[in-house]
Amino acid sequence: MIHPQVATLLNACPFIVEYLDADDWDLPTIIFGDAARLLKSRTMRPADEDALFDYFNRLAEEGDAGDLETLGTGAIELFNDDKESQSFARAKLKGRALVMLEEFRGSWGQPDYGKPE
Repeated sequence: MIHPQVATLLNACPFIVEYLDADDWDLPTIIFGDAARLLKSRTMRPADEDALFDYFNRLAEEGDAGDLETLGTGAIELFNDDKESQSFARAKLKGRALVMLEEFRGSWGQPDYGKPE
């Protein structure tokens, strides 16, 4: 069974289906984490990267508390793992999603690698 949050993600970004394990479609935090790892790998076309980040940005602005929890713990917190990912995410995340990135960095005590140039 596909979780509603995963269905919404796949509807907005159908190009990521081929990268995801359908066995995990009932586990939104796992799927959102896989989507973040896909972005961090920088293997997608730039237009697809932008579309996925746009989805994360819209969800951060329009989602309910459950959506924000899944987005934050499944995807956004992973972008603070290393300098390249943090810089990439800071350049692509906007509004509430960018605030979430910084909140996770601070609450987890992760390094601030500096703002993108």
